[in-house]
Amino acid sequence: MKAVLEVEHLVTSFPGVGRGKTVRAVNDVSIVLHSGEIVGLVGESGCGKSTLGRSIVGLEKPESGRVIFDGVDLGSLSGNRLRAARRAVQYVFQDPYASLNDRQTVGEAIDEALIIVGVASKAERSARIGQLLDQVGLASAVRDRFTRELSGGQRQRVAIARSLAVEPRVLICDEPVSALDLSIRAQVMNLFLDLRDQLGVACLFIAHDLALVRQAATRVYVMYLGKIVEGGGSDEVYGRPSHPYTQMLLASVPEADPMIERRRKIPLIKGEIPSPTNPPSGCFFRTRCPLAVGECARIEPPTIFLTPTHRIACRFANEIAQKSLTDA
Repeated sequence: MKAVLEVEHLVTSFPGVGRGKTVRAVNDVSIVLHSGEIVGLVGESGCGKSTLGRSIVGLEKPESGRVIFDGVDLGSLSGNRLRAARRAVQYVFQDPYASLNDRQTVGEAIDEALIIVGVASKAERSARIGQLLDQVGLASAVRDRFTRELSGGQRQRVAIARSLAVEPRVLICDEPVSALDLSIRAQVMNLFLDLRDQLGVACLFIAHDLALVRQAATRVYVMYLGKIVEGGGSDEVYGRPSHPYTQMLLASVPEADPMIERRRKIPLIKGEIPSPTNPPSGCFFRTRCPLAVGECARIEPPTIFLTPTHRIACRFANEIAQKSLTDA
């Protein structure tokens, strides 16, 4: 299957607190998205997930690495070609209350995007607005309401409709349901699934809620302190987690059955995330890892492939995977 978006060895840094200090928020990250799939990107707050998403769409400037869209390096483009490529990769922000202008009506918010992409006819734009509202499950009657009059779920649907107005092939969704009530989250998640099936849009779904990602994503990347520590098919990552960090994240997800939940022994992730301006030597996770040995401090962990699609950045990956098979 041909990749629609490839990120190769991307590095994005920011000045840190203190003279000469640097925060490497995205550290040598490589990921792939194919058309018509939802890919999850999970990890604790501050691990660099949002910075990676913003770097892909150009809201942050990478220090090195490449973002390749449809076989073309975006860094090699300029002018109209770059603008056309950027339109094909759209961003859905976390907070629908901040991403929309309260002084605009729903119709005006979407119309603005259509004008930018060159739909000159007012009649054509009006018809397209109706189609977009229908696609995201909103009645055409809301087009004349101010965005401030809508609920959080409705506002997020408007934000998604505005992103779809430019007919993107990739959506970068940064915690798109975390600001919404639980009762609304499932509706918005179902909307993303419908868009994937109907339009073939690829979606990078950034979230810290592993249970939510499991419902939608076909593949998952796990990020820690700017690095991808595990990646693979959802069944592989959730069914056979082989990095200590992934195992601990999954263990922290509550069970629906209260009887099972009360009996569970949850392995806590000890300590706090190290300072990104002064990360540990060798394996970044070693200061919190129950398996860490002296070699983990001296050498960066190798990338081990348990299958052609399941990769883990941990020297103990094979032992962890074997133990999980034995325990099962």
